Amino acid sequence: MSLNKCPQCQNQINDTAFFCPQCGYSIKDHSKKTSSSPASNPPKKQNNGCAVALLFMGIAFIIFLVSKCSGTKDNSAITTNSVHKISKEDSIKNQARIDSINQLEKIEEEKFLKTKAGKIYKKHPEWSKEDCISISENKIWIGMRYEMLVYMRGKPNNVNTSNYGNGPHYQACWHDYDASCFYFDESQIITSYN
Repeated sequence: MSLNKCPQCQNQINDTAFFCPQCGYSIKDHSKKTSSSPASNPPKKQNNGCAVALLFMGIAFIIFLVSKCSGTKDNSAITTNSVHKISKEDSIKNQARIDSINQLEKIEEEKFLKTKAGKIYKKHPEWSKEDCISISENKIWIGMRYEMLVYMRGKPNNVNTSNYGNGPHYQACWHDYDASCFYFDESQIITSYN
């Protein structure tokens, strides 16, 4: 058996007793009051400082973010300046490359103008360089102009005209060549030959 204290006289009494043998206080009535009291007044929880700690951590985090964001603005200015310096260096190097390429193109142009195709190109600048090279090699192709044939072969032996309803068509023939007759319309572009 265990012992309890009387709430009135603080004397040790048996836990099964209903009355204190010393003072006569009713233990049963006291137990009803104490059992109903705790339900009406729950004990308060003590604040252990978690809310204060969380608030402090939140403020510290915000200060950290603000300092980092303001620091990147300064770094971006430094980065912009370095990129600008690099861009100037690159533009100087690129200009040197462009100048050397232009010099090489000028040398190639001078070499080309000294060839047979270059001499044709000087006389007929409206023709492309590729066409002038083909003419210098005596090549014939569909799409070349009639005046190119005349430049290569001279005037034709005869030119025949025909009209089948969609405008005049011409046949120019040279008797001393393999491909002897060429056909073209008013645009003077060779459409076929035999």
